[in-house]
Amino acid sequence: MKVLKAAKLCLEYHKSHSKENTVRAYRMVLAQLCEEFGTKNLEDVTTERVLSFLNRIKEGKKRQTKQTRYSHLLAFFNFIKSHINQDFRNPCDTPMLKKTFQREWDSWCHILNSE
Repeated sequence: MKVLKAAKLCLEYHKSHSKENTVRAYRMVLAQLCEEFGTKNLEDVTTERVLSFLNRIKEGKKRQTKQTRYSHLLAFFNFIKSHINQDFRNPCDTPMLKKTFQREWDSWCHILNSE
């Protein structure tokens, strides 16, 4: 399946199940994703490509915004895995990306738990 088609399905789902602000946030991130990967198959979107994409769209943004963009992409790919293709591997679900975009609170909890 193409990224564009999956993004449309995800947005339709959120229009029926989410609040307007959530739909607006997903629409913005998925529009940027589709500009870059819309004609690609989902399986062609690799972790490295997602990292490059996130680095490009987060330039000049606050840390919280960066984390939110990552969370939206993670949720989008999880939607694909749970509603479209259970064998799909989420390119955002890697230790490298999780550590790069973890929330500040998660970082502090990790530090406190390791003492």
